[in-house]
Amino acid sequence: MRIALFTSNHLRHKYIAAQLKSQLDIVVIITEEKSQKIEDSSGYPEEDQQLLDTHFKDRTATEEQFFGAYKSFPEEVPHISLKYGTINSEQTLARLEAYNVDYIVLFGTSIIKPMILEKFPNKVLNLHLGLSPYYKGSGTNFFPIVNNEFECIGATIHIATIKVDAGGILHQVRLEELYEDDTIHSIGNRLIEKAGALYPAIVKGYIMNTIQPVSQRETESSKEYRIKDFTPDTIRKAHDVLANQGIVLYLKQAHLHKTNKPIITASYE
Repeated sequence: MRIALFTSNHLRHKYIAAQLKSQLDIVVIITEEKSQKIEDSSGYPEEDQQLLDTHFKDRTATEEQFFGAYKSFPEEVPHISLKYGTINSEQTLARLEAYNVDYIVLFGTSIIKPMILEKFPNKVLNLHLGLSPYYKGSGTNFFPIVNNEFECIGATIHIATIKVDAGGILHQVRLEELYEDDTIHSIGNRLIEKAGALYPAIVKGYIMNTIQPVSQRETESSKEYRIKDFTPDTIRKAHDVLANQGIVLYLKQAHLHKTNKPIITASYE
């Protein structure tokens, strides 16, 4: 099957592209620039600006540590670069048709709209960094740290539908590898590393009909956040949780926490 990858252009996205290309027939990579809105600190007092700027500098540095070997996308795959907010277009549809695309896989783009989803019904798969339905919206692996819910740090591979992050789940992975000296960014990048290694096998299993989607269930413990909820104060709370042995305390009773937050896993080997 001929597959298009929709992603963005940072090192983590190039890592995911390399993992997918190693096992799947990726015939075109379409990248969309990230919005700079979340990194804009101009409306905050100086102390908060410094905190936000340091947060994103540290994120870039940690991403380099994890994925610095992935400086470019696979050279043998055609690459189309788009500005933020332009991936949903007739031009994109025309490119998909030109490359005779059968499936689309997603990681890190803006929301894919019906004009594309309806052309590829049940053939658009998404790697969502977060465990649905426990955390929805934005910062789905940041706010579990803020709320001291390390059992909710993970990733969900699911069918992309018109309702965001609501499609049938193919596989979920929880980040089990947590260490006392972890930071917000080492946690996030280690999860991307783990989920990216699994992504190709789950896509392959779905295409071969050996993995079936499981409908998402509603839960009273679900939390939903937006970009506006990401503030200097929430960064401070996350740092406080980590500084006060949040990970150490979690690991002592991790089995109980995980039992209360079950996830969906597929047989993919």
